[in-house]
Amino acid sequence: MKFIIQPVALVFAVSFFPSIVPGPFAVDAHAEDRPEESKVVLNPYATVDWESVEHHKAALHVHTLQSDGLHMVREVVHTYRDAGFTILALTDHDQVGPNFRVPEGEKGSYYPKGPRPENYPANTTWPWTDYGTEAPEELGMVGIQGAELSFRHHINSLFTPYGTQGDYVIARRMRTHGEDDQLLHVKATDGLAFINHPGIDAGWWERKPLKWYVDLFGEHSSDYLIGMEVTNGNPSWEKYDEGLWDQLLVRFMPERPIWGFGTDDMHRMEDYHQSHTVFLLDGLSKEGVREAMETGRFYFTKSSRRADLRQTEKLDEFPAIERIDVDEAAGTITIHGSGYDTIKWISAPQSTEAREDYETSNQPWPTGRVVHEGEILDYRDTPGIEHFVRAELFRGDGEHVHRTFTNPMGMSRK
Repeated sequence: MKFIIQPVALVFAVSFFPSIVPGPFAVDAHAEDRPEESKVVLNPYATVDWESVEHHKAALHVHTLQSDGLHMVREVVHTYRDAGFTILALTDHDQVGPNFRVPEGEKGSYYPKGPRPENYPANTTWPWTDYGTEAPEELGMVGIQGAELSFRHHINSLFTPYGTQGDYVIARRMRTHGEDDQLLHVKATDGLAFINHPGIDAGWWERKPLKWYVDLFGEHSSDYLIGMEVTNGNPSWEKYDEGLWDQLLVRFMPERPIWGFGTDDMHRMEDYHQSHTVFLLDGLSKEGVREAMETGRFYFTKSSRRADLRQTEKLDEFPAIERIDVDEAAGTITIHGSGYDTIKWISAPQSTEAREDYETSNQPWPTGRVVHEGEILDYRDTPGIEHFVRAELFRGDGEHVHRTFTNPMGMSRK
């Protein structure tokens, strides 16, 4: 199942009126007067058989010595497998060659096995057997070929060998090989992509205005640009990413979904960020993973506590989702789960206006507002639901919080 929106009108209107979202994406100021009219029109979990479904942990943003990570491919693959992951994408930077962080004189990776790929060092870290470890199927895993496209905004590309050749791009195509070109290359090679860590707070990173993301998701369909990272790295900038996600959802849902991903962006095992994605599958297969990724049939997690990925007994257990039921007759959505203190239901932000400078603030845009707490949401009698609703399961643990996020459900009015 694919969801496509025609972008022309949206891009035109936002280009000239950046603070106004036209047509079906506008926030209805009178929504609270008509809550009984809400209904679910897009449910990413509609096809899940909760009695038999398998929950598969996935790491979709992982680095090795083949770019700026600090560990050999074999160590990375086996560590994730031992930590309970069955889906793994090694996404080494296409703009960074092997052994980037290995001090001079110290031993690094001598892979891939020769001869070197034609587009080395922009090649993907694939197949695994060329990098000193077993094939994914020998380890009971699904391996996904991909890379972190790192020329300008970082983009995760999956199910594709595509990577930009750094020296050539920088020297000759600086003005033409931007994010749009790269996404079209992902599309042409039958890949999928999502946007990485928009709010990262680093001297080498250039944050983008909200309009930039609105234009990007308006221009590129959900056939290949499927979503964005919502949890990645330092908790101090995650409100930035959460706020951006909610701002995009209120503009695009329910017609054009933007799925949320949780990743750890692993470079160093002892600094594991404890964020991952869980796919809901009928059986472990690459085809099943891809279909779930395209349709939003997954959820993701985040802990504020970091850990050493190799010490599996110290990894946090997250609130569990056991089933999600939508009762159209009753007008309710129910989450059955365990290991949580509370469930919060989140919908449209109170404002679509920026309240602080996006370049310097870690929360420049309002995040979605909490419209209800509890396992059952009566979406007809709950005010404030606009365009989407998503849920977060929380558990407190001293100074730390462990969270599980659902993907958004598209809401509409009769």
